[in-house]
Amino acid sequence: MIPTATWRIQFRNGMTFDRAASLVPYLQQLGISHLYASPIFTAARDSTHGYDVTDANEIDPSIGGRAGFERLVSALKAAGLGLILDIVPNHMSTSLENAWWRDVIEHGEKSRYARHFDIDWSRRLTLPFLGDDFEVVLANGEISVQRDPNTGKPALAYFDNVYPLTPESWEGREEEVLSLSDPAAISRLHDQQPWRLTSWRDAPNDLSWRRFFEITGLVGVRVEDDAVFDDSHALILALVRSGAVDGLRIDHVDGLADPRAYLQRLRQEAGADCYITVEKILSKGENLPTDWPISGTTGYEFIASLSEVLIDDDKIDSLRQAYDKVMAARSICTTNCATRGC
Repeated sequence: MIPTATWRIQFRNGMTFDRAASLVPYLQQLGISHLYASPIFTAARDSTHGYDVTDANEIDPSIGGRAGFERLVSALKAAGLGLILDIVPNHMSTSLENAWWRDVIEHGEKSRYARHFDIDWSRRLTLPFLGDDFEVVLANGEISVQRDPNTGKPALAYFDNVYPLTPESWEGREEEVLSLSDPAAISRLHDQQPWRLTSWRDAPNDLSWRRFFEITGLVGVRVEDDAVFDDSHALILALVRSGAVDGLRIDHVDGLADPRAYLQRLRQEAGADCYITVEKILSKGENLPTDWPISGTTGYEFIASLSEVLIDDDKIDSLRQAYDKVMAARSICTTNCATRGC
């Protein structure tokens, strides 16, 4: 069923599957053909948007889980409406709730997920989540060795974050490691890890992995790898093949290593009938590649066209010059006022 009108629902922030199901009669009266859902897979705790996915193969329990999702699908089908899902193939959350990321921290390059993320393994994994340099927070007593409350294994704790230690650094001397309190000894233990804690300020210049724009809370995923694609799309494709989902909206397609290859693989796996669109901002004069097997974009170019009704591109230089003139005059006024003490 080709969408003729969609209604986007942002799940979380009080919006659950059951609440969305209660809106179906209203959507039907409006003539909506498909409900367009924001990401529904398990995301970081207290996420307000769902794009910080921690488990791509679980429907988030906080919004109703699999049972709630099935109830919503049933309500949509009974009303003759379809469902489009927003999916996030480009990145995942760097929260320690992300089991894949956590396993990489614990086992480094030996982790089965070491190649799932876009990581430079020629050096230690950088974790830029400290409020200051490692030496400073260590001297302030903000880092300690504790048992991970979830696994019971030794870990380095920094406030509420508990970073797992690689087994090679503590197996055979667990109690000795847990008793460490001397900053120098903790520093040596830190040096034995496949990762190193750094200040958040170091991220722009010293990061060993690809992040989403400048957000260190989101790590790039290597969906160009067949095994990674399979692992991160198992539930998504199962929902499409079961008929529960009619379409997919691909978030940040330009962030992928090879958008065309990804979309070809997705089309092959999802089938010819799946409605697929991509989030892509086309610049002026840019056309959507004709060899992408999709139905189109999510419509940013239409919004840009609407903006042109109000803004004449031919006069943008004049507008910029006027702005620069006003700002220069304001700067002179501020300087004079400061000099005269007014």
